[in-house]
Amino acid sequence: MGSVLRRLLFFFQRNQFDRDLEDELRFHEEMKAHALAEADGMSGDQARAAARRRIGNPLRLREQSREPWTFPRVETLAQDVRHTLRLLRRDPAFTVTALGTLALGIGLNTAIFSVAYGVLWRPLPYPDPDRLVIFTSAQQTERGVKTFTTWAPVTYEGLRPSVTTLDHLAAYASIDAQLTGRGEPLQLRALDVSPNFLATLGVNPARGRAFFTGAAAPDDDRSAIVSDRLWRTSLAADPAIVGQSIIVDGVPRTVVGVLPPDFSFRPVVPRLGALPEADIFLLNRWPGDSGRNAFLWLLGRMKSDVTRERAVAELTALVNDSSIASAGALATEGVIAPDVRRLVRAVGLQEYGTESVRTLLLILLGAVSFVLLIACVNVANLQMARLSARRGELSVRMALGAGRRRIVRQLLTEAVVLSLLGAALGVLLAQIAIGATLPLVPQFLLPRVGGIVIDARVMAFCLGLSLVATLLVGLVPALRVSGAAFGEGLALHAGETRTTGDRQGERLRTLLVAAQIAMTLVLLIGAGLLIHSFLRLTSVSPGFESNGRDGVVQIVKVTLPARLYDDPERIHAFARGVLDRIQYLPAVTSASLINSVPFGMMFIQGDFSIEGQPKPTLFAGTPKIDAGYFKTMGIPLLAGRDFTAGDAAGAPKVAIISERIVRECFPGGPGDALGRRVRLDDDGGDWLTVVGVVADVRQRGLDQEVKPMIYAPFQQDRSGFVRFVAFVARTATPASAADGIRAEIRRAAPDLPIESTVTMDEALAASVAQPRFRTVLLVLFAVTATLIATCGIYGLMAYAVTQRRREIGVRMALGAERRDVLRLVLMRALRIVVAGLIVGLAGAAGVTRVLQRFLFGVTPTDPLAFTIVTVLLMAVGLMAAWLPARRATRIDPCVALRAE
Repeated sequence: MGSVLRRLLFFFQRNQFDRDLEDELRFHEEMKAHALAEADGMSGDQARAAARRRIGNPLRLREQSREPWTFPRVETLAQDVRHTLRLLRRDPAFTVTALGTLALGIGLNTAIFSVAYGVLWRPLPYPDPDRLVIFTSAQQTERGVKTFTTWAPVTYEGLRPSVTTLDHLAAYASIDAQLTGRGEPLQLRALDVSPNFLATLGVNPARGRAFFTGAAAPDDDRSAIVSDRLWRTSLAADPAIVGQSIIVDGVPRTVVGVLPPDFSFRPVVPRLGALPEADIFLLNRWPGDSGRNAFLWLLGRMKSDVTRERAVAELTALVNDSSIASAGALATEGVIAPDVRRLVRAVGLQEYGTESVRTLLLILLGAVSFVLLIACVNVANLQMARLSARRGELSVRMALGAGRRRIVRQLLTEAVVLSLLGAALGVLLAQIAIGATLPLVPQFLLPRVGGIVIDARVMAFCLGLSLVATLLVGLVPALRVSGAAFGEGLALHAGETRTTGDRQGERLRTLLVAAQIAMTLVLLIGAGLLIHSFLRLTSVSPGFESNGRDGVVQIVKVTLPARLYDDPERIHAFARGVLDRIQYLPAVTSASLINSVPFGMMFIQGDFSIEGQPKPTLFAGTPKIDAGYFKTMGIPLLAGRDFTAGDAAGAPKVAIISERIVRECFPGGPGDALGRRVRLDDDGGDWLTVVGVVADVRQRGLDQEVKPMIYAPFQQDRSGFVRFVAFVARTATPASAADGIRAEIRRAAPDLPIESTVTMDEALAASVAQPRFRTVLLVLFAVTATLIATCGIYGLMAYAVTQRRREIGVRMALGAERRDVLRLVLMRALRIVVAGLIVGLAGAAGVTRVLQRFLFGVTPTDPLAFTIVTVLLMAVGLMAAWLPARRATRIDPCVALRAE
């Protein structure tokens, strides 16, 4: 303990100790000189010189004398750090380049890791989140295994009291709700939930209570729990809100609770991704459900001693019991077939919510890892070039007594300091990148944006990256020093290093640059594939004309509350009245309506029959439209007629089919389909006479296959799906047309909120937002890697020209022309680039296969992308080498030889 205190006190008395040590060494030197002068008769100067030789290296003596008073390793580390900082200050060009390169590599990795960790691996904000599971089911059909994500309410009510392996089994459905009576009418994202939904999650409201369960549940049938966000905005953060009544969908509901500010639950729909956070939770027990439709997601909390396999086995047995679960319901994916065994599947809530983005985030992590590797290789190359320039200095230090281990430690310390400074700048860069990028992320892409923060775990990851960078940046130079290229003998010829060069170091630097080229090519080819895929995707015709000579298509959507518009005649009257007035707006050239707009979130489909033919295996979309829809949307009518005002509720039922149904079911062409009858099997069995055939429309997105479509008149439909109304208008001035449509809706229904106002051009852009976003990200990473690799080629060739200046001067003195020198430098650069390209092509052929699911109309080994990117990178590499080569042609032979 006393030794430790003595060493600590030394740091506060260091200057006094150094003065005392200097006086003691001087005293010993004088005593030794005096003894030599008396014994050998030397003069004073000779005696002092001999005394210094016999005493030894004074610097080493000072260090040895300090050791009992200091922590030697700490002292050495402090010296190395101070020396490193002096070197960095002395060479600002190297410092800025190295720190900028490392900060870019570490910053991008930290940013993407913070996103991946926040979305994929950060635990969900619920108690025991690993016990929460989403249940789906699957059936073996003629076209393979079909997975159903939703369940019929009657099936849920049959399962809930029968299951024994779960503490809770809850159900929910994502809906839109309308809040009125609190200022401007609002369209809210809402969840219809079973009474035990919050209990299943393990969450309690911050104010009020959760829904009643069990026998008391009916008392809460008209209750609601609101989010903290809705409470603070639309409800004015009223502290007495619990117990008050609010109007939701035209019905009074009592607010029984307010959720905590940090509560988050985003439903995930497989095709769309993560839906926005719900603003309000409405209790629903789905009374009187007939089992015809499956629209509920099932969420379970397993008992603590139950495995997932055991829960799945029990639910599989229950769901195949006809007394518990009904069959034949229509789910999002189609009809659940009766008399076919169903298999239940359980997926962890976190895994289910992140499944759609897991592959993308892992690919982005791999891409930025390549960027970090390229950055570290580039800095290592700079260190190697710098080390060659310092060979003389380091050899002199070794000649003066520094061992190789001491020099290696110094070089590793330099790498550590560089990496830590780069990591600090990288964290700052990551924070800026996250703040700038998250607002640009497509709406449904990331399910847990709130979890994306730079916290202790992300900082630990960043520290780990700096360790990796230290190894990559410092290990190669350290190994070079431990080789035979450095030594005491070299100290006598230190000045010759600028002309003789370091052959072994040069070969290693060449290898590093070739590795940079290879990794850069892999990233560039991946970006090239996504660009080619995106161009293919955006060149696909949607089947309608979103803009043209008559203007653009403007869409205004509303949802009519079921409790206020429970009568089809009332829905038809509202829609007809608004549409009649819209058609006479000054800015509108044509107008119509549809209940399932293209590229919308809702797509209604079902099976169908054709009179006199076997039942088709296709599922057809069944939108309800009004007269003039095809004209307004610019969808070509191939045969027959459009709907007219005469196709009203009491008229014979008619339909218009799409071209795909004709191709699949009517070999005689569109004319053969006219007059035939089709029946929507989930629509009561009425036969519809085909009066027209229209061109195919990509109803669900440009990347989705063309769906068969059976259009029916809006005024003839009596199902609940006509509550969803989208008014469609062709106009040259979309802003004024949208204002006019909104005004007419307000005139017809003052308390009805507008769900959305969008042009079809905007809907098209939104449909490709995710592929555009991931393409931009990968292109950004690839361009960053290219810039770093270009700097690496430039640095290598510039250093090579400097090292071979005398050789080039001799060549030019012996008659070599400028083009010969230019060819000499460029051919060396070309050999390096070609070597890197060969390795990169082989790597890209394997690595790019992970992009398969993100490509549209392009294979992972697309020859066009491979060829263009390879030629482009070769050109960039030669351009980077051209500047040093051009400088080499301007070397004056006389000046070069005289300098030697």
